[in-house]
Amino acid sequence: MAVDGSKYVKLKHAMLAFQVHPEGGQVIGKYTLVRFGDDGHEYRRETDFNGRGSASTFEFDGLSEYGVVTGTLSKDRTRLTLDHDLGVKTEWTIVSSTDVFESAVKEYAKRFESCSKKKDYDPCVDVT
Repeated sequence: MAVDGSKYVKLKHAMLAFQVHPEGGQVIGKYTLVRFGDDGHEYRRETDFNGRGSASTFEFDGLSEYGVVTGTLSKDRTRLTLDHDLGVKTEWTIVSSTDVFESAVKEYAKRFESCSKKKDYDPCVDVT
């Protein structure tokens, strides 16, 4: 999951969930991008993608208008670095499950709701 945000662009949460099949290295996955509007409404976009991969290098096709996006897994297997940012960051943190991602989105939504009730429409302040 990668997180990026600013005062002018509402915070986005994104997840690349994929599997590499050992026979031939075929990659199949889903890219999920979640953002929040000024009213606190959650907007979610999901894109299926495919590609090829090995133990530490992956080529994702169908993720962006740039064409194939290349990713490299860090030696300690905790980060995935992409050659394009996909609307968030180029360095992604590896998480154990989709539940970790969904939990982070729900936690942010609670914070957004709390700030919006106070008429503070910048919930991205101090978000890490």
